[in-house]
Amino acid sequence: MADSQPSMHEKLAALRSQYAERIDARVDDLCDLLDVFGDANESKRRDILQKLREATHKLAGSGATFGFPGVTEHARAMEHSCVDALNGDDNIEVGLVDRLRAMSDQLRKATETQSTETQSEAEKFSTQQDGTSVGREDNPHLHDSSRQDILIVMEYSAEQERQTRLELAHFGFNVRIVDHPQKMIADLKAHGGVDIIITGVHFDDSEDAAFKALGELREHSEFCTIPVVVYSEIDTMTSRLGAVRADVKAYIVKPVDMADLVNVMDDVTERHEEEQFRVLVVDDDESLAQHTEIVLQSAGMETRIATDPMQIYEVLDDFSPELILLDLYMPGCSGQEIAAIVRQREEYAGIPIVFLSGESDKDKQLSAMELGGDDFLTKPIRASHLISSVRIRVARFRKLRSFMVRDSMTGLFNHTTTKQLLDNEISRAQRAKGSLALVALDIDHFKNVNDTYGHAVGDRVIKALARLLRQRLRSADIIGRMGGEEFAAVLPDSGVNEAGRVFDQIRKAFSEIMFHTGDKSFNVTISCGVADFPRYDSATELSDAADKALYAAKHGGRNQVVKAQ
Repeated sequence: MADSQPSMHEKLAALRSQYAERIDARVDDLCDLLDVFGDANESKRRDILQKLREATHKLAGSGATFGFPGVTEHARAMEHSCVDALNGDDNIEVGLVDRLRAMSDQLRKATETQSTETQSEAEKFSTQQDGTSVGREDNPHLHDSSRQDILIVMEYSAEQERQTRLELAHFGFNVRIVDHPQKMIADLKAHGGVDIIITGVHFDDSEDAAFKALGELREHSEFCTIPVVVYSEIDTMTSRLGAVRADVKAYIVKPVDMADLVNVMDDVTERHEEEQFRVLVVDDDESLAQHTEIVLQSAGMETRIATDPMQIYEVLDDFSPELILLDLYMPGCSGQEIAAIVRQREEYAGIPIVFLSGESDKDKQLSAMELGGDDFLTKPIRASHLISSVRIRVARFRKLRSFMVRDSMTGLFNHTTTKQLLDNEISRAQRAKGSLALVALDIDHFKNVNDTYGHAVGDRVIKALARLLRQRLRSADIIGRMGGEEFAAVLPDSGVNEAGRVFDQIRKAFSEIMFHTGDKSFNVTISCGVADFPRYDSATELSDAADKALYAAKHGGRNQVVKAQ
């Protein structure tokens, strides 16, 4: 079935068409203001002139964006005349009206001649994109969107094959196995390409089948870019040199934990999960806000529009943006004031705020940034420049924030951040009259693991559990390391029964992962406690209930999920 969703080009074209239909009415409104201004007495002229300045400012910012560069030119000239008059003597000269009317005539003519370009900059950018993204939907629990196909070449052993399939399936891999390097090409031709190839055969100078197979692989254009990882019992310079010459991406010496192998595969395939950039657009001009939104969505970003600046806290709490694009001039509350208000809340003090406005006066731009802005972009702006500016600032924000909010070992949220995000999710659920579940979990007998196998092995166990949680839960779920072997997960729009089922499957999968150290192998289990909102209607009550359920699981024999009573 053909995709019925409009493309970025079609959305932008529709916006331009709507703008063209409304532009005459907007100029009519401006001329009406001029008539009122000409007839008004001196005491009212300043207020009307301020309205004229605001109207011409919006036209100047939107005209070129929608393909009317002449509108921007003449509206900006009118705006500057209004600003000069407002900043001048108290008495506004009558001759100003005639000059503004002459400019409005030029503005009217500019509306009749649309840009000769068939596409705006944003449309050109969107048509150049190779598969645009318009916002990733949250995956359901135990989703398969992150699954990777993997081909493994290994000496045949029914038990080893079963264990390998089982453990890699827990981490989201779809496994195909062949028992000899010569069968590798045949499998790829018969069943299609894969994301990665793992070869576990003897890989040395006495067994050249693997070298020959990899050389043959590189001769096939459709398979030559598939990354290869070797895991072998042999660790010599000859074998490693052979691997390098065969363009092997990683070389691992047996025995190897599947959790460690998975980390290597993530590195060589660059499959680390990356959330979409979240950008909030605050602009009372809905057409311009939608235009900005479409441009950013064409680059794979998630966006939210706020046209009422007085609702800024509600939108911030609900959306948790990583950057705010803020218009400078809005009725009722200016962009400068909104920036200062945002900075009053500690949790939003570090969010980048970028003013996106038609204001070209450098002094006013600097003045706006003094109250909390980080940068100033002037409308109209090329789509590629806007996207690059946003990407750079959000990436920097994420990197800095990760040092403060993430656990350095696992990459999960730390204790403080997890509690803060739980508060946010409860507030969101209260407003939406929704639900959420909180799961408290920890690793059973973890002290014994450290005492028996050492802290380095204990760290591998912790990282394996973190990787499994990230793979098995949705992108919307919040996963935190609360300290040591203790973890927590917040599952929005989930009840206690659903969360219990999900974590029972995670518990079972983790218990089947085999860890190796030296000549020893062992398994580890986890215990979980689950509670949900609104049954427990505050963060404190919810956390206490989940902790008590976890306590019951630990004292009831461990390796189980207990729901709060």
